[in-house]
Amino acid sequence: METMKTLVIRDKEKAEVVRVPIPAPGPGQVLVKVKAVTTCPQWDLHIYHGKPMFANQGPVPFPYIPGQPGHEMTGTIAAAGEGARLAIGQTVCAWRDPGQIRPGCYAEYVVMDEADVIEVPAHLHYAQVVSLELAMCIAGTILRLKDTLGIRGKRCAVNGLGPAGLIALQMLNAEGASEVVGIDPLAVRRELAVSLGAARTYEAGSAALADRMEAGASDIAVDCVGYPAAVRYMMDHTKEAVALFAVQRDDYILNHPGLSVIGYPGHSRESAEYALELIATGKLEMRPLISKELPLEAYAEAVRLLREQEAVKICFVP
Repeated sequence: METMKTLVIRDKEKAEVVRVPIPAPGPGQVLVKVKAVTTCPQWDLHIYHGKPMFANQGPVPFPYIPGQPGHEMTGTIAAAGEGARLAIGQTVCAWRDPGQIRPGCYAEYVVMDEADVIEVPAHLHYAQVVSLELAMCIAGTILRLKDTLGIRGKRCAVNGLGPAGLIALQMLNAEGASEVVGIDPLAVRRELAVSLGAARTYEAGSAALADRMEAGASDIAVDCVGYPAAVRYMMDHTKEAVALFAVQRDDYILNHPGLSVIGYPGHSRESAEYALELIATGKLEMRPLISKELPLEAYAEAVRLLREQEAVKICFVP
Protein backbone atom coordinates (compact mmCIF):
# COMPACT_ATOMS: atom_id res chain seq x y z
CA MET A 1 0.00 0.00 0.00
CA GLU A 2 1.37 3.39 -1.02
CA THR A 3 1.80 5.91 1.76
CA MET A 4 2.16 9.67 2.02
CA LYS A 5 3.30 12.29 4.52
CA THR A 6 0.72 14.23 6.51
CA LEU A 7 0.85 16.59 9.46
CA VAL A 8 -0.81 15.65 12.75
CA ILE A 9 -1.14 18.07 15.67
CA ARG A 10 -0.95 15.52 18.49
CA ASP A 11 -1.54 17.87 21.38
CA LYS A 12 -1.19 21.51 22.31
CA GLU A 13 2.02 22.78 20.69
CA LYS A 14 3.00 19.28 19.56
CA ALA A 15 2.95 18.51 15.84
CA GLU A 16 4.63 15.80 13.80
CA VAL A 17 4.70 14.48 10.26
CA VAL A 18 3.59 10.85 9.93
CA ARG A 19 3.05 8.41 7.09
CA VAL A 20 -0.45 7.18 6.31
CA PRO A 21 -2.02 5.33 3.35
CA ILE A 22 -2.82 7.48 0.33
CA PRO A 23 -6.63 7.84 0.34
CA ALA A 24 -8.90 6.99 -2.58
CA PRO A 25 -11.56 9.39 -3.86
CA GLY A 26 -15.20 8.40 -3.59
CA PRO A 27 -18.08 9.33 -5.91
CA GLY A 28 -17.92 13.00 -6.88
CA GLN A 29 -14.46 13.38 -5.33
CA VAL A 30 -10.92 13.84 -6.60
CA LEU A 31 -7.52 12.96 -5.19
CA VAL A 32 -5.20 15.96 -5.45
CA LYS A 33 -1.42 15.66 -5.38
CA VAL A 34 -0.55 18.72 -3.31
CA LYS A 35 1.95 21.08 -4.92
CA ALA A 36 1.77 23.77 -2.24
CA VAL A 37 -0.30 24.68 0.81
CA THR A 38 -0.22 27.89 2.84
CA THR A 39 -0.91 28.75 6.43
CA CYS A 40 -4.11 30.48 7.45
CA PRO A 41 -2.72 32.34 10.48
CA GLN A 42 -5.95 32.48 12.49
CA TRP A 43 -6.61 28.76 12.17
CA ASP A 44 -3.01 27.68 12.66
CA LEU A 45 -2.37 29.84 15.71
CA HIS A 46 -5.59 28.84 17.41
CA ILE A 47 -5.46 25.11 16.77
CA TYR A 48 -1.74 24.66 17.45
CA HIS A 49 -2.11 26.44 20.79
CA GLY A 50 -5.28 24.55 21.70
CA LYS A 51 -7.64 27.53 21.50
CA PRO A 52 -11.06 27.32 19.82
CA MET A 53 -11.29 29.39 16.64
CA PHE A 54 -14.74 30.73 17.54
CA ALA A 55 -16.20 31.77 20.89
CA ASN A 56 -19.03 29.23 20.76
CA GLN A 57 -16.75 26.22 20.15
CA GLY A 58 -15.69 23.70 22.76
CA PRO A 59 -12.12 22.60 23.53
CA VAL A 60 -9.86 21.68 20.61
CA PRO A 61 -9.95 17.88 20.22
CA PHE A 62 -6.50 16.29 20.17
CA PRO A 63 -5.05 14.54 18.30
CA TYR A 64 -6.39 16.85 15.60
CA ILE A 65 -7.62 15.50 12.27
CA PRO A 66 -4.61 14.62 10.06
CA GLY A 67 -3.74 17.34 7.56
CA GLN A 68 -5.81 19.95 9.37
CA PRO A 69 -6.13 22.88 9.63
CA GLY A 70 -4.56 23.15 6.16
CA HIS A 71 -7.06 24.27 3.54
CA GLU A 72 -5.36 26.76 1.16
CA MET A 73 -3.99 24.39 -1.45
CA THR A 74 -3.04 23.96 -5.08
CA GLY A 75 -2.04 20.78 -6.88
CA THR A 76 -2.90 18.41 -9.70
CA ILE A 77 -5.60 15.78 -10.04
CA ALA A 78 -4.06 12.35 -9.35
CA ALA A 79 -7.27 10.28 -9.40
CA ALA A 80 -10.98 10.87 -9.82
CA GLY A 81 -13.93 9.10 -8.27
CA GLU A 82 -17.10 7.97 -10.01
CA GLY A 83 -18.91 10.86 -11.66
CA ALA A 84 -16.03 13.32 -11.37
CA ARG A 85 -15.29 15.21 -14.58
CA LEU A 86 -11.86 16.73 -13.97
CA ALA A 87 -9.03 15.12 -15.92
CA ILE A 88 -5.96 13.52 -14.42
CA GLY A 89 -3.14 16.08 -14.42
CA GLN A 90 -5.45 19.11 -14.32
CA THR A 91 -4.12 21.90 -12.08
CA VAL A 92 -6.62 22.95 -9.43
CA CYS A 93 -6.97 25.02 -6.27
CA ALA A 94 -9.18 24.53 -3.28
CA TRP A 95 -11.66 27.41 -3.44
CA ARG A 96 -13.96 26.36 -0.60
CA ASP A 97 -13.04 24.96 2.81
CA PRO A 98 -15.33 22.04 3.70
CA GLY A 99 -14.48 22.57 7.37
CA GLN A 100 -12.43 20.73 9.96
CA ILE A 101 -14.33 17.48 9.50
CA ARG A 102 -12.06 15.43 7.22
CA PRO A 103 -8.33 15.07 6.52
CA GLY A 104 -6.86 18.40 5.43
CA CYS A 105 -4.32 19.72 2.99
CA TYR A 106 -1.15 19.62 5.12
CA ALA A 107 -0.27 16.43 3.28
CA GLU A 108 1.21 15.11 0.06
CA TYR A 109 -2.26 14.08 -1.17
CA VAL A 110 -5.76 15.13 -0.17
CA VAL A 111 -9.24 13.99 -1.17
CA MET A 112 -11.58 16.86 -2.03
CA ASP A 113 -15.16 17.05 -3.24
CA GLU A 114 -14.85 18.01 -6.88
CA ALA A 115 -17.26 20.89 -6.23
CA ASP A 116 -14.73 22.41 -3.79
CA VAL A 117 -11.88 22.75 -6.30
CA ILE A 118 -11.51 25.04 -9.28
CA GLU A 119 -9.40 24.63 -12.41
CA VAL A 120 -6.52 27.08 -12.68
CA PRO A 121 -4.16 27.74 -15.59
CA ALA A 122 -1.10 25.52 -15.29
CA HIS A 123 1.25 28.37 -16.23
CA LEU A 124 0.45 30.35 -13.09
CA HIS A 125 3.10 29.84 -10.41
CA TYR A 126 1.81 27.98 -7.37
CA ALA A 127 2.68 30.96 -5.16
CA GLN A 128 0.20 33.06 -7.12
CA VAL A 129 -2.78 30.73 -6.70
CA VAL A 130 -2.20 28.61 -3.59
CA SER A 131 -4.17 31.02 -1.36
CA LEU A 132 -7.08 31.37 -3.78
CA GLU A 133 -9.47 30.23 -1.03
CA LEU A 134 -8.57 33.29 1.04
CA ALA A 135 -8.85 35.56 -1.99
CA MET A 136 -12.31 34.09 -2.61
CA CYS A 137 -13.33 35.02 0.94
CA ILE A 138 -12.17 38.62 0.53
CA ALA A 139 -13.77 38.81 -2.90
CA GLY A 140 -17.17 38.07 -1.37
CA THR A 141 -16.87 41.20 0.76
CA ILE A 142 -15.54 43.35 -2.10
CA LEU A 143 -18.29 42.24 -4.49
CA ARG A 144 -20.95 42.99 -1.87
CA LEU A 145 -19.53 46.51 -1.46
CA LYS A 146 -19.42 46.93 -5.22
CA ASP A 147 -23.03 45.80 -5.66
CA THR A 148 -24.50 47.82 -2.79
CA LEU A 149 -22.66 51.15 -2.56
CA GLY A 150 -20.12 51.05 -5.36
CA ILE A 151 -16.35 51.37 -5.04
CA ARG A 152 -15.25 53.34 -8.11
CA GLY A 153 -14.11 56.82 -7.20
CA LYS A 154 -14.46 56.21 -3.45
CA ARG A 155 -11.84 56.93 -0.78
CA CYS A 156 -11.20 53.60 0.91
CA ALA A 157 -9.34 52.39 3.98
CA VAL A 158 -8.21 48.92 5.03
CA ASN A 159 -7.68 48.32 8.73
CA GLY A 160 -5.19 45.49 9.34
CA LEU A 161 -2.58 44.60 6.72
CA GLY A 162 -2.28 40.89 7.26
CA PRO A 163 -3.04 38.50 4.39
CA ALA A 164 -6.71 39.51 4.14
CA GLY A 165 -6.03 43.24 4.24
CA LEU A 166 -3.29 43.05 1.63
CA ILE A 167 -5.69 41.28 -0.72
CA ALA A 168 -8.54 43.68 0.06
CA LEU A 169 -6.52 46.78 -0.81
CA GLN A 170 -5.58 45.32 -4.18
CA MET A 171 -9.19 44.41 -4.97
CA LEU A 172 -10.40 47.88 -4.00
CA ASN A 173 -7.83 49.36 -6.39
CA ALA A 174 -8.90 46.93 -9.10
CA GLU A 175 -12.48 48.20 -8.68
CA GLY A 176 -11.41 51.80 -9.25
CA ALA A 177 -11.17 53.28 -5.76
CA SER A 178 -9.81 56.82 -5.92
CA GLU A 179 -7.38 55.92 -3.14
CA VAL A 180 -6.80 53.09 -0.71
CA VAL A 181 -4.99 53.73 2.55
CA GLY A 182 -3.78 51.03 4.93
CA ILE A 183 -3.62 50.94 8.72
CA ASP A 184 -1.39 48.57 10.67
CA PRO A 185 0.98 48.72 13.67
CA LEU A 186 3.82 46.94 11.83
CA ALA A 187 6.09 49.02 9.61
CA VAL A 188 7.11 46.05 7.46
CA ARG A 189 3.48 45.36 6.59
CA ARG A 190 2.81 49.01 5.85
CA GLU A 191 5.78 48.98 3.45
CA LEU A 192 4.43 45.83 1.78
CA ALA A 193 1.03 47.47 1.42
CA VAL A 194 2.57 50.44 -0.40
CA SER A 195 4.36 48.09 -2.79
CA LEU A 196 0.97 46.47 -3.52
CA GLY A 197 -0.79 49.73 -4.28
CA ALA A 198 -1.75 51.49 -1.06
CA ALA A 199 -1.72 55.27 -1.62
CA ARG A 200 -0.54 55.83 1.95
CA THR A 201 -0.28 53.85 5.15
CA TYR A 202 -0.59 54.80 8.80
CA GLU A 203 0.49 53.28 12.06
CA ALA A 204 -2.54 52.30 14.13
CA GLY A 205 -3.09 54.82 16.91
CA SER A 206 -0.59 57.33 15.52
CA ALA A 207 -0.95 61.09 15.42
CA ALA A 208 -0.56 60.95 11.64
CA LEU A 209 -3.60 58.68 11.39
CA ALA A 210 -5.60 61.01 13.64
CA ASP A 211 -4.63 63.98 11.46
CA ARG A 212 -5.62 62.12 8.31
CA MET A 213 -9.00 61.17 9.74
CA GLU A 214 -9.63 64.75 10.90
CA ALA A 215 -8.82 65.98 7.41
CA GLY A 216 -11.55 63.81 5.93
CA ALA A 217 -12.96 60.39 6.72
CA SER A 218 -12.94 57.53 4.24
CA ASP A 219 -16.06 56.71 2.24
CA ILE A 220 -15.62 52.96 2.68
CA ALA A 221 -13.54 50.90 5.10
CA VAL A 222 -12.78 47.19 5.28
CA ASP A 223 -11.93 45.95 8.77
CA CYS A 224 -9.59 42.97 8.92
CA VAL A 225 -8.77 43.31 12.64
CA GLY A 226 -11.98 42.52 14.51
CA TYR A 227 -11.18 44.05 17.90
CA PRO A 228 -14.12 46.18 19.14
CA ALA A 229 -11.99 49.30 19.67
CA ALA A 230 -10.55 49.01 16.15
CA VAL A 231 -13.98 48.48 14.61
CA ARG A 232 -15.42 51.39 16.56
CA TYR A 233 -12.61 53.65 15.34
CA MET A 234 -13.34 52.76 11.72
CA MET A 235 -17.06 53.32 12.25
CA ASP A 236 -16.32 56.74 13.76
CA HIS A 237 -14.20 57.75 10.77
CA THR A 238 -16.05 56.30 7.78
CA LYS A 239 -18.86 58.05 5.90
CA GLU A 240 -20.74 55.37 3.97
CA ALA A 241 -19.97 51.78 4.99
CA VAL A 242 -17.69 49.56 7.05
CA ALA A 243 -17.30 46.00 5.82
CA LEU A 244 -16.55 43.57 8.64
CA PHE A 245 -14.30 40.79 7.41
CA ALA A 246 -12.36 39.75 10.52
CA VAL A 247 -13.67 36.94 12.72
CA GLN A 248 -16.08 38.54 15.19
CA ARG A 249 -15.57 37.44 18.79
CA ASP A 250 -17.23 40.41 20.51
CA ASP A 251 -20.29 42.56 19.95
CA TYR A 252 -19.96 45.84 18.07
CA ILE A 253 -22.08 48.91 18.78
CA LEU A 254 -23.18 51.09 15.88
CA ASN A 255 -23.81 54.72 16.85
CA HIS A 256 -23.96 56.21 13.36
CA PRO A 257 -27.45 55.92 11.79
CA GLY A 258 -26.19 56.95 8.35
CA LEU A 259 -23.45 54.31 8.24
CA SER A 260 -23.99 50.92 6.61
CA VAL A 261 -22.38 47.83 8.11
CA ILE A 262 -21.60 45.15 5.53
CA GLY A 263 -21.38 41.59 6.84
CA TYR A 264 -19.49 38.70 5.31
CA PRO A 265 -21.67 37.07 2.62
CA GLY A 266 -20.08 33.60 2.72
CA HIS A 267 -18.31 31.40 0.20
CA SER A 268 -19.28 31.41 -3.47
CA ARG A 269 -17.89 30.05 -6.70
CA GLU A 270 -18.54 33.47 -8.27
CA SER A 271 -16.14 35.06 -5.79
CA ALA A 272 -13.51 32.41 -6.52
CA GLU A 273 -13.77 33.01 -10.25
CA TYR A 274 -13.55 36.78 -9.70
CA ALA A 275 -10.38 36.39 -7.60
CA LEU A 276 -8.81 34.02 -10.13
CA GLU A 277 -9.50 36.48 -12.95
CA LEU A 278 -7.75 39.26 -11.02
CA ILE A 279 -4.75 37.00 -10.46
CA ALA A 280 -4.61 35.90 -14.09
CA THR A 281 -4.76 39.49 -15.35
CA GLY A 282 -2.09 40.76 -12.97
CA LYS A 283 -4.41 42.91 -10.84
CA LEU A 284 -3.94 40.78 -7.73
CA GLU A 285 -0.44 39.81 -6.62
CA MET A 286 -0.49 36.89 -4.18
CA ARG A 287 3.17 35.86 -4.24
CA PRO A 288 4.33 38.75 -1.96
CA LEU A 289 2.11 37.41 0.83
CA ILE A 290 4.37 34.36 1.18
CA SER A 291 7.18 35.27 3.54
CA LYS A 292 8.96 31.92 3.46
CA GLU A 293 8.72 28.37 2.09
CA LEU A 294 9.27 25.50 4.52
CA PRO A 295 8.83 21.72 4.58
CA LEU A 296 5.92 20.28 6.56
CA GLU A 297 8.41 19.07 9.15
CA ALA A 298 9.04 22.72 10.10
CA TYR A 299 5.41 23.39 11.04
CA ALA A 300 6.26 24.46 14.61
CA GLU A 301 8.73 27.01 13.25
CA ALA A 302 6.09 28.28 10.84
CA VAL A 303 3.64 28.84 13.68
CA ARG A 304 6.33 30.66 15.67
CA LEU A 305 6.97 33.00 12.75
CA LEU A 306 3.26 33.73 12.51
CA ARG A 307 2.90 34.24 16.26
CA GLU A 308 5.84 36.64 16.39
CA GLN A 309 4.46 38.42 13.30
CA GLU A 310 7.69 37.74 11.44
CA ALA A 311 5.74 36.28 8.51
CA VAL A 312 2.53 37.10 6.65
CA LYS A 313 2.09 33.58 5.31
CA ILE A 314 4.21 30.44 5.18
CA CYS A 315 4.06 28.13 2.17
CA PHE A 316 4.70 24.41 2.57
CA VAL A 317 5.81 22.41 -0.45
CA PRO A 318 5.24 18.78 0.57
